[in-house]
This record gives sequence, C-alpha cells and structure tokens, in this order.
Amino acid sequence: MQNIKKKINLRSVLFLLVIVYLTINLISAQFELMTKKQELANIQAQKDRLQLEVADTQSLLDEDRDEVYIERIARERLGYANPGEKVYIDIQAE
Repeated sequence: MQNIKKKINLRSVLFLLVIVYLTINLISAQFELMTKKQELANIQAQKDRLQLEVADTQSLLDEDRDEVYIERIARERLGYANPGEKVYIDIQAE
C-alpha cells in the first residue's frame, strides 16, 4: 500500500513540476512577445518618421528644381535679370 502511495505521490510531484515548468516557459514567452511587439512599434514609428523626412527632403529638392527651371525660362524667354545684373543681347546672332 505504501509503495502505491509513493508512486502516486511521485507522479503528482512530477506532474506538478511539469506544470510549473510549462507555466514558467509560457510566461517567459509572453514577456518576450510583449517586448518584441514594443520593439516593432518603435521601429515602425521610426520608419514613419524617416519616410516623412524623406518626403520633406524630396519636396525641397523638387521645389529647388522648379525654382531653377522657372528662373532659366524667365531669363531665356522673357529676358528677365536679377537686380543689379547687366544683360547683353547679341544682336548679330539673330
């Protein structure tokens, strides 16, 4: 009878140890998952911020190109000049 109680007691202890081990692993995995989700959110926020920065920089570049283009057209077609600048027109070329 005592032998059977020892077997049952040993099985209960082993079962309890397995349950404790699995619970600890589950909690650890949940904590790691939570940490990784936070890390992903931070990286996503950084990505969004950098995309906005790239868009702003691109718009500045496009704006600069537009200004250069407008200035070139104003000089070539309309004969405009900057203040204090002297423009010479070659009349022999016409």
